[in-house]
Amino acid sequence: MSKNPASFMLPLQTLPVAPDDDVVDADLDVALSTPMTLVVNARLEVAAPDASGPGSLDLALVIPRSKCRGERPRLSALLDAARAAVARVTRAGTQPLGWLPRRVVTLVAGRPYLIPVFD
Repeated sequence: MSKNPASFMLPLQTLPVAPDDDVVDADLDVALSTPMTLVVNARLEVAAPDASGPGSLDLALVIPRSKCRGERPRLSALLDAARAAVARVTRAGTQPLGWLPRRVVTLVAGRPYLIPVFD
């Protein structure tokens, strides 16, 4: 877990999506690419109700290759992977009790973009 108060809860742009086919229209921060899956790096930003301040948890978004076009996943597949990753870290006891998930962020060309998981 890392703390980064400077970037916590700043307004972010949502990921661009190609209008004709619902595919993410950006080169995501891919950690692993296999014939079966695409793994995208992301971060879950959390807030603590006490003075311990904001923090974040690293996420690995695992997307079936069948739901991708090349290295670009369908938005629905990316959202499903983000929800599953958030569920994994919050249920696995890796998130301190009392910390509230706020948003999921991924990098595109070094810039953070919002993955709209908590609409």
